Amino acid sequence: MKVPRFIKIQFPENRSFDVVKVVRPYFVVPWHFHPEIEIMLVTQGQGTRFVGDSVERFEATDLVMLGPNLAHVWKSDDTHFKGNQFSLAEAIYIVFTNDSFGKEFFSVPEMDKVRNLLMRSQKGIKFGAATKKLMVSKFQEALTLKGTEQFFLFMDILQILSESTDYSYLCSEHYKQKLDASDLHRLDSVLDYLLINFKNDIKLEDVASVANMSVNAFCRYFKDRTNKTAIQFLNEIRIEHAHKMLTETQLNVDQISVDSGFKNVSNFYQQFQKVTGVSPLKFRKEHKDKFF
Repeated sequence: MKVPRFIKIQFPENRSFDVVKVVRPYFVVPWHFHPEIEIMLVTQGQGTRFVGDSVERFEATDLVMLGPNLAHVWKSDDTHFKGNQFSLAEAIYIVFTNDSFGKEFFSVPEMDKVRNLLMRSQKGIKFGAATKKLMVSKFQEALTLKGTEQFFLFMDILQILSESTDYSYLCSEHYKQKLDASDLHRLDSVLDYLLINFKNDIKLEDVASVANMSVNAFCRYFKDRTNKTAIQFLNEIRIEHAHKMLTETQLNVDQISVDSGFKNVSNFYQQFQKVTGVSPLKFRKEHKDKFF
């Protein structure tokens, strides 16, 4: 794997922002950051989304907004790596900067709500169902437009997002990013290892070896960079997998506990409650109408 670096997105000639559609067997860009603001709508695919210290599942219509230099990566599920032509990863994203339209553009009084949105995006924003429903057609339309028509539609998108109350923050309240380009390869390798092996019995020694560090040094390093311990991160990956199993299968909780990598059911219940605030059975009951 090549060592990823700080990414500087290049806008097309004579463009101040860009609207891009990607269609791939799986999302390939590793753990990275860039100075541009990004609004990303996933239109097909599923997996795990990492933003700062946030670990969550993503699926089609997942809509997030990321502020400048906020580290992130979308990791596709293993179904995307089995050559299934129907398991594509597709997304539409919009990228721009605070200065895309001039240094004072977002400073005028009429842009108060949008300017507030840009500030809030520094923690990462995930929008809910009502907002996503409005955005899907607008993102698709934006791909077909050019020039001032596309610009005015983009302003409409920003206006709707700025007025939405249907959102939550991705990063924790006290998260402060301490990543630089040299960290990205190491942390991306760790994330890959955890995602591939989370169903197995993972020891800290194994994870530390992926990072080429001693256990003590790795534990300090990981907590300093992500604001969480490696065990917390691993448990959140396991709980996100359990979310999927609880909503998409009819396996019982004991089976899901084992499939998610937990050694015993009581620990699974404890960690699930800690991460989600509800029990596995209550979570399934609240979400069963989505699939059953």
